[in-house]
Amino acid sequence: MQSKKFVKALSLFLSLCFVFASFASSPALAASTSSLKDKKSKIQSQIDEAEKKISKLASEKKETQEYIAALDKKIQLKQDQIDVLQADANELQSEINSIESSIDRAEKQIEKTQKEIDKKQAQFDKTYDEYCQRLKAMYVSGHASNLEVLLTSTDISSILTRSQMIKSVSEKDSETLDYLMVQMEQIEKDKAELEAKINKLSEDKKKLEKDKKELTSQISTIESSKRELDNEVAECNALIRKLSSQSAEYQESIEENESALRKVEAEIQAAYARASRTGSTGSGAHSGALGYPTDYRSISAGYPNYSSGRYHGGVDFPCPSGSNVYAAASGTVIVAKNLNYSYGHYLIVDHGNGLSTLYAHNTTLLVGVGSHVNKGQIIARSGSTGNSTGPHCHFEVRVNGTRVNPLNYL
Repeated sequence: MQSKKFVKALSLFLSLCFVFASFASSPALAASTSSLKDKKSKIQSQIDEAEKKISKLASEKKETQEYIAALDKKIQLKQDQIDVLQADANELQSEINSIESSIDRAEKQIEKTQKEIDKKQAQFDKTYDEYCQRLKAMYVSGHASNLEVLLTSTDISSILTRSQMIKSVSEKDSETLDYLMVQMEQIEKDKAELEAKINKLSEDKKKLEKDKKELTSQISTIESSKRELDNEVAECNALIRKLSSQSAEYQESIEENESALRKVEAEIQAAYARASRTGSTGSGAHSGALGYPTDYRSISAGYPNYSSGRYHGGVDFPCPSGSNVYAAASGTVIVAKNLNYSYGHYLIVDHGNGLSTLYAHNTTLLVGVGSHVNKGQIIARSGSTGNSTGPHCHFEVRVNGTRVNPLNYL
């Protein structure tokens, strides 16, 4: 009996050797990029068409409005392409961040699980060793059968005592064996889960390295595209300035810093938000026509586009530098900035009820934020500051912060 138990215990011990495993961490985020790929493909096709037209015009006389319009169109498409590439890179960076977080969590979880397994293994080894030692001793003695123990008893009292002891030892050995079997199965399960986690961690690390290489490549492509865009913008601006004496339409060159433009617009929207909190909100309805911002009524470029198709958010009134710039209606100045890019030195006047006007590219501002101005009051001197090729007043009308056609209000 003892021999069979010992063999069974020994078999149990050997079955526990070298079991390792891991768990599957939560799948790494994988942002879908199919729509971005479609956009990139479509934009590239449009860029190729624009380049064909530019090449054809370049073989002729380059200093033409048509060539500028074609180059301008390509610049817009190139900027769109960069935006899509950047969006793609941002998605990839987000996925990388997610994978890195997942790897970090998995490594901590693996370490914790390994410690728990080690603790269980130590407890199991101790119990198992004690169990094996007891069985081994019983096996080696060779005479400790239940009958022998009872026959060597000297009286009925010792027989009963020894009988109860034999029963207790037998039950304890059986319970110990059952306990060891349960513990062995749990440890094997824990190690299998650990192995799966380690394998998944290895896969995530490989994907992380692949994504990082792809991101590096995309960043390189974006930087290369930006350099190409900068060169084309510089060429277009040079041609615009060269043709400014022949055509007054392009009073404003192409702004190269897109992030700076977004920052300016964000500041303007923040100013509108502050104004709205003080009660300047509404439909933008205004009683009576707005006054012209300058004494010069001719328009070089209107709303909402140049002839090339590029967006133009206001109306340009060419005028000599230093000319008077008038408030189109009474109101309060909510923005007064002196920039060396974009709008240059510009003002925004809030007329209440959601209506406001913007005056850009001035050489001098005569009022500041918080100033109340009356319709027709001189608020600035015209100029060519910021993104400008010649002296003019860039005039915008906005309703609740959104540009509208100024000619509908003059």
